[in-house]
Amino acid sequence: MKILASMFCSVAVAQDGVENNATGDSSEPMRVDYNPVFIHGSGVDVGRFSEGNKIDPGVYSVFVIVNQKSLGKYNVTFKDIEGSSSAQPHFTLKELNQIGIRLNANNDQSSQLVDEKTDEYFSIKQVIKKSAVHYNSGDYELSITVPQVNIINRPRGYIDPNRWDAGVPTIFLDYNSNMYRGFTGAKHGERLKNVIYTGNLGMKAGINLKGWRFRKRMNVNLSSRGESYTQNLVGYAQTDITRLQSQLTIGDSNTRGEVFDSYNIRGIVLQSDERMLPEGLRNYVPILRGVAETNAKVTIIQRGQTVYETVVPPGPFELSDIGAMGYGGDLQMTITESDGRVRNQSIPFSAPPMLLHQGVSLFSFSAGELREDSLRKNPKIMQGIYQYGVGNMYTLYGGGQFAENYYSLALGNAFNTPIGGFSLDVTNATSKLADNKKKTGTSFRVGYSRYMEATDTDVTLAAYRYSTEGYFTFREASMERYYRRNILETDYRAKERVSMTIGQRLINDAYLNFTGSMYKYWDHRSGTRQYSVTYNKSEKYFSYSLTAMRSKNNNRENENTYMLSFSIPFGGGYTKKPVFNSLYTSLTHDEGKGTSLQVNANGSQGEMSELTYGIGATTESKRHNNGAQQSVSGNAFYRSPLGNFGITASADSKSTNQVSLSASGSVVGHQGGVTVGPPVGDSPFAIVSVPGGKGAKILNGYGAEVNSSGYAIMPSLTSYRENTISIDTRGLPGTVDVLDSESTIVPRAGSAILVNMKTIVGSPYILIVRRSDNSYLPIGTELFDMNGVSQGIIGQGGMAFVRGWDPTINVLRAKWNEGREQCQILPNKYLTPPIKDSGDIVTMEVKCII
Repeated sequence: MKILASMFCSVAVAQDGVENNATGDSSEPMRVDYNPVFIHGSGVDVGRFSEGNKIDPGVYSVFVIVNQKSLGKYNVTFKDIEGSSSAQPHFTLKELNQIGIRLNANNDQSSQLVDEKTDEYFSIKQVIKKSAVHYNSGDYELSITVPQVNIINRPRGYIDPNRWDAGVPTIFLDYNSNMYRGFTGAKHGERLKNVIYTGNLGMKAGINLKGWRFRKRMNVNLSSRGESYTQNLVGYAQTDITRLQSQLTIGDSNTRGEVFDSYNIRGIVLQSDERMLPEGLRNYVPILRGVAETNAKVTIIQRGQTVYETVVPPGPFELSDIGAMGYGGDLQMTITESDGRVRNQSIPFSAPPMLLHQGVSLFSFSAGELREDSLRKNPKIMQGIYQYGVGNMYTLYGGGQFAENYYSLALGNAFNTPIGGFSLDVTNATSKLADNKKKTGTSFRVGYSRYMEATDTDVTLAAYRYSTEGYFTFREASMERYYRRNILETDYRAKERVSMTIGQRLINDAYLNFTGSMYKYWDHRSGTRQYSVTYNKSEKYFSYSLTAMRSKNNNRENENTYMLSFSIPFGGGYTKKPVFNSLYTSLTHDEGKGTSLQVNANGSQGEMSELTYGIGATTESKRHNNGAQQSVSGNAFYRSPLGNFGITASADSKSTNQVSLSASGSVVGHQGGVTVGPPVGDSPFAIVSVPGGKGAKILNGYGAEVNSSGYAIMPSLTSYRENTISIDTRGLPGTVDVLDSESTIVPRAGSAILVNMKTIVGSPYILIVRRSDNSYLPIGTELFDMNGVSQGIIGQGGMAFVRGWDPTINVLRAKWNEGREQCQILPNKYLTPPIKDSGDIVTMEVKCII
C-alpha cells in the first residue's frame, strides 16, 4: 500500500497541473517541480511527470469535444512538436472537416496551407490562431476551442460520410425456425387426424465483399396437412452510392410506396436512403400489436408471402421487427390459438405525410419486371419518383410508371400548417386488362400527421384514399390481366381506404391509443372495419388497461373482443431476483366465443435477464356450450451465446394441447474463423475480437459472449449512426487485461464491422529489478519490450508490475533520466514459467545489465 500511495501521489499532482490549464490559451501544461525527498526510495526519476502525463507519438482513440459539444470517438494522430515535451494532436484538413471545423477564409496563411499541403497534418494552432487544445489522458478526452466563425453549421445528428464503415469481407447465415404441434381433441377414435404439425424456417444468407452486400432470403413452410412449400422471397446485390445518398440494388427487391403502391420487382433499383440523412428524416416503421389468448402462433403475410412467424405467450404482444418488404403493401396478421381458433387482422402499411426539410431531395428509379409467383406473365416496368423540399413548410413530389399495358402519372404536395402536416396527391392510370379491356381512372389521397402539444395528442398517421372505378394500381392491373385464381387480398381494388393511429395523454396521466382502418371495394365484397382502442393507466403498485378490438375470424366474419387486464410487478432483493417478477391477469369477452379469465406469472433470471419464462392458467365459458373449459400453459425463452431458444406448451380440459419449439441465430464466417451467435437480421452487426477474452459478455449484446477463439457477434446496430460496443470484463481470467473495453463505430447498412479490443494476455509478474551492484532502479524508470511498447514503471523497492512477459525468451529494456540511462533484463531459459492460465501473480527478482 505504501508503494502504491507514493506512486499515486506523484502522478495525481502531475495530472492536476494539466487540468488547471484546461481553460488557458496554451495547450502546454503548467510545469510542476517535485521534491524527491517526499518519496522514499534509493533513487527517484519522476522528472518526466513535471509537465503532466507525457503523451507519446501515435494514434489514439479519444472522445473529441469541440466548443463544449461532444462529437463522439475519433482516431486522432499525436505528433511531437518542437518545444513541447509531449506529443500534440494533429489533423489533416479532411479530418478537421469531419469534426466540424473549417479554416477562416480571411486567414491568408491558412489558405496557403490549404492550397499547398492538403494531405499533411497540422496542429490546430497552426491553422487557427485563436484556438486552444487540451487533452485529458485520464478520460481520453480531447477538448478543442475555436472561434465560432470556424465552426461548420450542420444539422442535428450529422455524421461525416467518411466515417461510414463498409466493414470486412464476411459470409453468414441467419435463421429463424419454429416447430409447432397442435392436438384439437380426439373424436370417435380419430386421434391422429386431429394432430397437426407445422414448421417454418426463415433463412437469410449473405456475403459482404468490397462494399457490396449479396443477400438471399427464403422461407420453408412444412405442414402435416396441406401443402409444404418453399418461398424465395428476395435475392439481390446491393451497394451504397454515397455521393447520391442512395443504394443501388440489383436483383429481387421492392419498390417504395410513398407515391405508388409498393410491389416486388426483379431488376435494378436506385433510390435514396433516408438513413443517410441526419436525425429527423427516418422511415416509418409499423408496430404490430395484438392479444393472444393462449400460446398462439402469429403469422405476418404481405402480398401473399409469409414474411414473419413466431409463437407468443398469452396476453398482449408487440412486434416491431418483422422484415416487411416495402411500403404500400398492407400486412395480414393471422393469430392461430392453441385450440385451433384463427383470427385475422389487416394492418395498413402506408408512408406518413411526405414533408422534407428545405433543400432536401429524395428520388427513386427502378427498371425490371414485376415479380409475382401467381401470375402467368411478369410484365416489365420502369418507374421514377422525385421529392423536393421547396421550403421547411412545403414539399413537392411526383412520379411516373411506364409498363406493358399500363402507365400512370402522379403529382402531389405536402405542407405544414398550424393544425398539422398534410399531403395531397392525385394519380391517373390507364390499364389494359384481360381481353384488352381499357380502363382509365384516378385516385385521390390525403395524409395527415400532428402532435398537439396543448392537448398532448399524437396523430401518428391518418390517411384517406378514394379511387374511381376505372383506377387500377400497376400490381392490380397485372393481377387482373394475368392472375390464375380469385383475388381476396384486403387492399385489392379498394374504393375507399381510411386508416388512423391516434394517441392521447389524459388528464389523470393515463394514455388512450386508437388504431383503426376501413375499406370499401368496387367488387362484390362487403366493406371491412377493424379497430383497436386501448386505455392504459399506471398506479403506484400496479398498472391496468382496457381494450376493445374488432378483427376477422377464419370465416371472414367480424368479431368484437373486450379485455380488462392488470399487471402487478413483484419486488426483489438487491442480490437475488425473485422466481417470478410480475403477475398478469386478464378478463376477456369475445362476442363470438365467450368469456375467459387468465392468470400468468412471469419471471427472468441472469445478469442480463437471459432466461425469461412464464406459467399461466385460464378458465373459459363458451358461448354455445354450457360447460367451462380450463387450461394451463407455460413458456420459456433463453438468449444464449449460440442463439435464442424458446419453448411453449399448453393443455386444456377438452384434451386439446400444443407444444412449440423455436430457435434463431446466426453463423458468421470471417477472417478470424467461424463464429456462432444471436440472429443478426437485416441490420448491420459487429464481429468483436477480444484476444484471450473467452467468457466476456457484450453489453446489450442480446446474449452475445466471447468464444474460445476470442470472437463474439454483436447484432442490431443502427446504420449510419454511432454505435458503442462495450465489453463486460467481469469473469475474465487473471491472465487477461482488456486495454480497450469500448469502441464506437458507424456502420453502413448491412455491413459487418470488425471491432478489435486490445488486450494483454499472459501471466502477471511483480518484478524486483536490481542493477549489477544490487541497488534498485530509480522510481519512475519505465520498462519497454523489444518493440518499444511500455510494459510498466518501477515503484519503490525496485518493484514493477508487468503482464505477458516470458522470462525465458523475452528481453525488457529499462530507461530513466529521460532515456539517457538504460539497461536490459535478459531472458533466462532455465527459469520455470508459471502454470499457463493460472492467473496467479508471480514475484521474481531480476538483474538489469547495462
